[in-house]
Amino acid sequence: MATVSIGPHLIKNGMRGLAAPELEHTGYTLELSSDEFVLNASIYRQIRSWQPTKILIDDFFVQFDPVPFRLTPASEIREKDSAIGALVSLDAVLCSLYIKHEVKRPIISLLQELRNDLPLNHCSYPRIENGSQMIREDLGNLGFEVVGFFPYGRTITVQFGWVFPQDRLEANSKLCLYAGSIEFKPRPDRTLGKGAWRPPLEVTVSYLLADWLESKAKKGVLSEMGVQAAVDNFKWTKVSLLTNTEAAKARIDFVRDHPELHNNHQSLAKALKDAELYSDTMEIYAIKKQVLKLIEKAKAQ
Repeated sequence: MATVSIGPHLIKNGMRGLAAPELEHTGYTLELSSDEFVLNASIYRQIRSWQPTKILIDDFFVQFDPVPFRLTPASEIREKDSAIGALVSLDAVLCSLYIKHEVKRPIISLLQELRNDLPLNHCSYPRIENGSQMIREDLGNLGFEVVGFFPYGRTITVQFGWVFPQDRLEANSKLCLYAGSIEFKPRPDRTLGKGAWRPPLEVTVSYLLADWLESKAKKGVLSEMGVQAAVDNFKWTKVSLLTNTEAAKARIDFVRDHPELHNNHQSLAKALKDAELYSDTMEIYAIKKQVLKLIEKAKAQ
């Protein structure tokens, strides 16, 4: 493990215009120095032909060959060919650097500089209304916010973002960086439960931000408003309001009350799902595999 004591910094290099088709100079170089290696790599921006005005953090690349340290295995998938040689995303380089080496400069300091110097104007998880109020106050003071809710079956995933200091007081600024998520499986009593962290791959600075957020959230991450918003965004169905034991009994009771469907397992599986005794994401063929045992238990009672 090397110790990076100088940088990383973005240094103006005066280079402008196209470096290759759909690849332009940003006018900046990524520079750093450690006790084992140095890096001096021009930063390029990939121009997306279908949305040329949208610029995300993963649109920035450096040439792969000058990178003097090993990337994380996941980061290697970010390598791509170009007319000027192999490229790797700036995101992946920074992620690997901070994971594998001791970097004196905090990543948030570098990201603030990056926001000033590179023309970022778009992100995959934009800020939402009241997102800063849905997270614990001390975490919000660090720049973290709730940026989305994703209900799926019997779970709801709460997504987080980290907002650049320059944008935190700008109500109309939607720009932020993804910072991981927590997947909850809401309980029948309409509480969220403990939840499980779902960090990004070790391929972007989002991984570093998610790791930082998790380390600061030992006492919980959501505010009362955030908890209520997650509960409200979850799709409550009949089965989600039952315990596992209650759900199993309700399925057997349903099968016993519909003997006319016992000889048609496909129809019985569909009827069980329509009665909300399985989650709406459960496939009919998967329910069908359980039907025979349900019939046997129903007849045995």
